[in-house]
Amino acid sequence: MSLKDIQSLISTPDMQADAIMKCALGVRTTEMEAYCALVTKGPSTVQNIADTLGKSRSTAQRLLQNLAAKGLASREEKLIGLGGYQYFYRAASPDMMKKAVRETLDRWYNRMIAELDNLPDKLDEMGKNCLNLIGF
Repeated sequence: MSLKDIQSLISTPDMQADAIMKCALGVRTTEMEAYCALVTKGPSTVQNIADTLGKSRSTAQRLLQNLAAKGLASREEKLIGLGGYQYFYRAASPDMMKKAVRETLDRWYNRMIAELDNLPDKLDEMGKNCLNLIGF
């Protein structure tokens, strides 16, 4: 997400929770939909989520794998029949997601404060570089 997108999000009078989560955790709208489906339905197979979202099985698989890679879901293996197995995906708890969002926002805030504290020095350095470029 760009700085312009962040500024737009911050200045929006009606900020939605999903926009905050997408910004802080880097998830797409379709990934948020898959996460919400997992929270609502509980542990689910790829096919269950595909049916719920009205997506292809391969799209649902990719969404769930992305959520797992971002720590927002986990994959569990269940043995079935004679040596077969089935994967179930489970959403990370909403409290865990809230904690991850808060940690990300805290890191971003601390970084912005540090940049702001260094702003006078950086502006001075930028000015000197500009003067050097134009031959002063």
